[in-house]
Formats: sequence, structure tokens, C-alpha cells
Amino acid sequence: NVEKQVLESNPLLEAFGNARTLRNDNSSRFGKFIELQFRSATDSGVKGAVQGMSGESLRLCGARIRTYLLEKVRVCEQQEGERNYHIFYEACAAAAKLGGSKEYSFPQVLPKEKVVDEMVVNLEGFSELGNFAFLTRSTCQTLKDVDDVEMFERRINAMQTIGIKKEDLAQVFHMVAAVLNLGNTKFDAPPNNSEGSMVMK
Repeated sequence: NVEKQVLESNPLLEAFGNARTLRNDNSSRFGKFIELQFRSATDSGVKGAVQGMSGESLRLCGARIRTYLLEKVRVCEQQEGERNYHIFYEACAAAAKLGGSKEYSFPQVLPKEKVVDEMVVNLEGFSELGNFAFLTRSTCQTLKDVDDVEMFERRINAMQTIGIKKEDLAQVFHMVAAVLNLGNTKFDAPPNNSEGSMVMK
């Protein structure tokens, strides 16, 4: 239903745009504007959404979310006591739980009756978070009273709820893994060219 999709969009945005800062554990590092669209309870849908009206006779029929000003520098650098974006730690925690395997059977923590659909998530490219430069700039790697594996499953369920297909969900995690692995790439000047740059082996 539309209400549930709108509600589940928030934790999903937080996964990719919120991080632990010195101020709090779930600080939003981006801006968002949510436009809610309503329809009269008696409207068959022909007239479309009603905006700017209030009253008990209106029902939520859609929403438009605009995001802006994501703090991109946080991906590469965090000061001591802070963390990168939540999704990186959550996916690494789920991968570490597999003990070498790359196939995560969802769900393992959440009750099966509480999720949209059971599935296998490919976590190739993820491992213990200590293996990634982007996640070890600070010694703060966990949050108090937060289970990163459980949060990882909540993100998957949110993606399913808002209608992201399994194959698209897999591509999202491949891209997240690619960002982490790019962070481990080191560059150096090639021989006889001090102004150039090349990937070190």
C-alpha cells in the first residue's frame, strides 16, 4: 500500500544518506523534500491527486521525494569518532556473518512473516569492514545498541516494499561494493613522468 511505501522510503534514504557524527548516531548528511499527494476517499482516480487540501475525507495516494546536497566527501573521509554512511557497515556486517560465502539468505534476523519476499542477496565484494580504507579512517565502527545485520535486512525489506526488483536490488549492492573497493586503490607516479598517475599493483 502507498502509506507503507512512503514510510519505508525514509529508512532506505537514511541508509545511503545518514551517518554517525559527533552530534548523534543517525545524522542526516543530505536534504530531502517530501511532497505528499492526496485523493478524496470518494474519488475513483479519474480526477487525479488533490494537493493543498486538508480534511479527514482525503487519502494518501502518492509521494514525490527530492534529495539534494549529499555530503559526498564523507564517503572518502571521516573525522575521528564519526562513521561513513550506514549502508557500508551494514552490508559488511552481513558479509562477515557468512564466513566466506557470498550468498546471503534473506531473512536471517527478521521474522519471515514480516518481510515482503525471501531472497538470496549476492554480497560479492564485501567482507570484514577492516579491509576497506573508506571504513577505517575512524576507530568508530559500530553504534551502541544497533545490530548492523538487522539494519541490513531492514534496508532490503524497505527496498522490496517500495517496489525495487530483485535484480535491481542486486545491482545496488554491487555498486556499493564497487565504491568500497575503489577506496582501496592506490596510485603512484609512473616512471619518467612525475606529473602522471597510475594504479599501483
